[in-house]
Amino acid sequence: MAKPVVFMFPGQGAQYYQMARELYDTHPRFKLWMQHCNEIVSPLIETSLIDKIYQGKKSDDFDRILYSNPALVSVELSLAKVVMEIGVQPDFLVGYSLGEFTAAIISGAMSIEQGLELVVDYAKILEEKSPHGGMLAIIAQEGVISEYSDIFNGCTLASRNFQNNFVVSGLLENILKTQDNLVEIGIPCQKLPVNYAFHSEIMDPLEQDFKRVTKQHNFTNLRTPTISALKTNQITDVNTDHFWELIRHPIEFDSTIRKMANKEDYLFIDVGPSGALATAVKYLLPETTQSKPIELINQFGNDLRTIERFKSVALQ
Repeated sequence: MAKPVVFMFPGQGAQYYQMARELYDTHPRFKLWMQHCNEIVSPLIETSLIDKIYQGKKSDDFDRILYSNPALVSVELSLAKVVMEIGVQPDFLVGYSLGEFTAAIISGAMSIEQGLELVVDYAKILEEKSPHGGMLAIIAQEGVISEYSDIFNGCTLASRNFQNNFVVSGLLENILKTQDNLVEIGIPCQKLPVNYAFHSEIMDPLEQDFKRVTKQHNFTNLRTPTISALKTNQITDVNTDHFWELIRHPIEFDSTIRKMANKEDYLFIDVGPSGALATAVKYLLPETTQSKPIELINQFGNDLRTIERFKSVALQ
């Protein structure tokens, strides 16, 4: 491939029951990597992660974080391994919130075991100590927050995805109230399958708990160039403070991709289950770009055909 390859890993909200089911049933290497993750995670959550992913109905929200956190990282990791085994290696990694944990594993900064243990530990802290919250994706200019400040009372800007697309966090009652009021004035919005107010001050009381479990791990330098959607720039290592900031502060995916696209043309591969990051990149690229976003799979199926099509293009 002539253009540098970027692997992009999405965060919470991209997961759903039955994600990558067709690959799990028909692609031996994807199944092998998923089963490897399952062997690591299942003792930590005291049940089969595979069963949790593939026994639920796709139409239901996959929102229990004890399962959705390791499930999303496992699917992203397994997809990335399949693509790399095809012969496509990443020149850059971009993580979106939880996706930075997957990026850190792929980059070699931590082992698969460390990464999965860490996201399970984070989930246990949230389930034990965090109040119920929510996250709301809004299709409008960010300026509506100040224009309708009464509607957004109790909500915090959590991420900037692309023009006219951002996310807010808050306590559940505030998110539901904001959702109702936005619908009433005709502003499209969608509640994400997330039960916590990530990237907001509601996380602050948990800071020492998150840092305590993170300090139990040693990290090495990132061996693959990694662009943080938190910092909007390349980072060379990860540490306890970085992972805390990932939970606490807004994700700047908009600025991150715009900066990259202004420097060079890339092949942006969405190595997640929904294709949402590939869609976002499509809206962020300048008109004159030769960059190209690609989604590997999405919730509408045909996973194997999509992977085979990607393989034929990648090996040209």
